[in-house]
Amino acid sequence: MKIVVPIDGSTCSTFAVEALAHFKPPEELTLVHALQLPDFNYPMITPDLRTEAQEEIKTQLRKEGEGILDEAQAHLPADFSHVQRLHQIGHPVDVIIETAQSVQSNLILLGARGLGPVKKLILGSVSHRVLMHAPCPTLIVKTSMTRLQKILLPIKGQEDADLALQFLALQPFRQPVEVEVFAVWPQPQLSWPTTVGQSDALEAQAIEEAQERMKTITDRLTRMNYASQAHVGMGDPAYATLEQAKASQSDLIMMGTHDRKGFSRFLMGSVSNAVLHQTPCPVLIVR
Repeated sequence: MKIVVPIDGSTCSTFAVEALAHFKPPEELTLVHALQLPDFNYPMITPDLRTEAQEEIKTQLRKEGEGILDEAQAHLPADFSHVQRLHQIGHPVDVIIETAQSVQSNLILLGARGLGPVKKLILGSVSHRVLMHAPCPTLIVKTSMTRLQKILLPIKGQEDADLALQFLALQPFRQPVEVEVFAVWPQPQLSWPTTVGQSDALEAQAIEEAQERMKTITDRLTRMNYASQAHVGMGDPAYATLEQAKASQSDLIMMGTHDRKGFSRFLMGSVSNAVLHQTPCPVLIVR
């Protein structure tokens, strides 16, 4: 397994590094720090002065970046032996995506917020854009991840299930975890009149189908040596997922972007987006 961890020296960046303690030593870990140079394209600055200023700032940023990478590496688990450090000049989003592509990463692990000026947002702009364009699963860490024993796996369709199982098949976690498979019957408003009996029958059929689908998933998890259980929720999918995460005291929510293909796969589904922004729990988006 290959993991990329973007580093910027923020508190959330430190949380991301500390979260690596829950993962088995990867085949390769890449710590990447982006150097975004200020824009010097002003009419009053001559080309020579612009070049000189850029070189001075680049030198200073590289020095600061080395210190940030040193601090991050000091927090790594002792048995993480295959570590590479990258300094790249460019916008953080571009650097992170290109790095993940070049090393063929299986996971990007990053903090929810960086060092930007807007602190009230749950997700910073860099984290959000990385999620939109990441070539691999992405784990967003918001607070210190003190334990990883129980994963909530909300499933909407077969694509979500297959992607989650594909990631879990890598056996990425250091300690055994329990996976709770969760499906929601959204109780849609039907376009035709129904009796109470018809509504109940429709609901029972939907729950039965969800249970059968989830049993297929839990059986596959059992064959991969994961402890697992399944539950069906009712109502709004995002709200039900958030409430189930609280009730189950989940340490991690793993979910897909929900059956998106082509260009639309770069957009976040409304359920994924709502859960990601409203839960304090780490969220792993699989793709």
